[in-house]
This record gives sequence, C-alpha cells and structure tokens, in this order.
Amino acid sequence: MTKRKFIRLSKEQKSLLIALLIGDGTISSNYVFKLSHSTLQREYLEWKVNLLNTYGIKNNGVKEYISKCGYNTGKEVLYSQMSLIPTIKALRRSVYVPKKTITRKLLEWLNPLGLAIWYMDDGCINVNTSKQRSSIQHTIKIATCVDETTIKTIISYFDEVWGIHFRPFKEGKGTYSIASSSELDCEKFIKIVKPYIEQVPSFLYKIRKDLTKEEFIKLQESGSEVRDIIF
Repeated sequence: MTKRKFIRLSKEQKSLLIALLIGDGTISSNYVFKLSHSTLQREYLEWKVNLLNTYGIKNNGVKEYISKCGYNTGKEVLYSQMSLIPTIKALRRSVYVPKKTITRKLLEWLNPLGLAIWYMDDGCINVNTSKQRSSIQHTIKIATCVDETTIKTIISYFDEVWGIHFRPFKEGKGTYSIASSSELDCEKFIKIVKPYIEQVPSFLYKIRKDLTKEEFIKLQESGSEVRDIIF
C-alpha cells in the first residue's frame, strides 16, 4: 500500500484558509471546509475560488443546491468545498471549542488580503447623516458577534498590529461586534482592504467615498447608486 504523501502548506496558504474561516467559512465535524453564499454573491464566491486556485488549494469550484433548512430554506445557495487536508483537521480542532472561536493566535495569521475577506464577509460601512452632524461620518462595522473577552482580544489586535482603533457595541445578550472609532480609523482600514475589494466590483459599496452630508442626501433622494462612489 502506497503511503499518502503529506504536503505542508505555505504561510500564505494557511493565512488564506484562516481568513476564509474567520468570516463566512465553516468546517463541519467531518472536516469539510465549505464556503457558502447567496446567488447575489456569485461574483464574490468566484473570486474566492480563484484565490484558492491561485494559491494551489484544491476545491470543487462553484456548485449550487436548494437549501432545505434554516434562513435560506427553499432558496438556491452557492458553495465551494475544499479537499480534506491535515491543516483543515487541525483548524477544526483548534478553532471550534466547541463553537467557532476567534483567538489572538488566529488573528495573527491575517494579512491585508485576510482583512479584506473578513470585511467583505461580515463588514459594512455605516454613513451617519443625522441632523446633529454638519458632515458625513463613516464608520466601519464588522459583525463579530462574540463574547466580551473575545471582543477585547479583537480590538487589541487591530490597535497593536494595524494601528486602527475600534470600539465595541452590543449586538444582543452577551454578544459584541466592533465599529471604527473615528473617520481617520475608517480611512486607515479602507486603505488596507481597498486593493482587494476593487477586484470584486459588486462589493464596491463597502468602500464609499467621503461625501458631504448634503451631497450624500442628494444622491439618496435622486436614487443614484452610492455604491459606485468610493474612497
């Protein structure tokens, strides 16, 4: 019997897998790494699959099925799965304790591409046009939905590694997400992820330009697409 050859993944390959997992990716109990998206996000999933191919990580391309459970019951879902490799097994055992858990060790693997994937999966840009403000204020939000201890870990990571300040905000009972603390922090974050988001045109709305309050409201009233105006 021929012994199966073990291929060690590069640092870049591991970084990509971890970025995909921190966001919308899942690893099942039988070690199947799956990326799932709605049909509206086909371009984004195709971009992810292209990344996997570029980095030499085997996958089954873009497939589709009709969901039979959960929020998407009866809807078409797009997905891609990765081949079973030792790294995926190790990720499952270290990240799911018992549910998906974000640690500082895991975050340290993220590079600019990884941040962009996490943001495109779980983030958005909020534009404050309240009457109390004389101009537009942008806030980057990432729906982490984690406990208080983990949110402190994530905030410290961004502060110490990227020099970007985030603050926590409550999502529900005992769960928190993060929001950028200032316009400058928002701009710093956008500068890092912009080169990758520009590769997915349908996601350009996540990096909208800093308009004045009056200009932004005028665009909204006219029905113009704000998503095409970027930093």
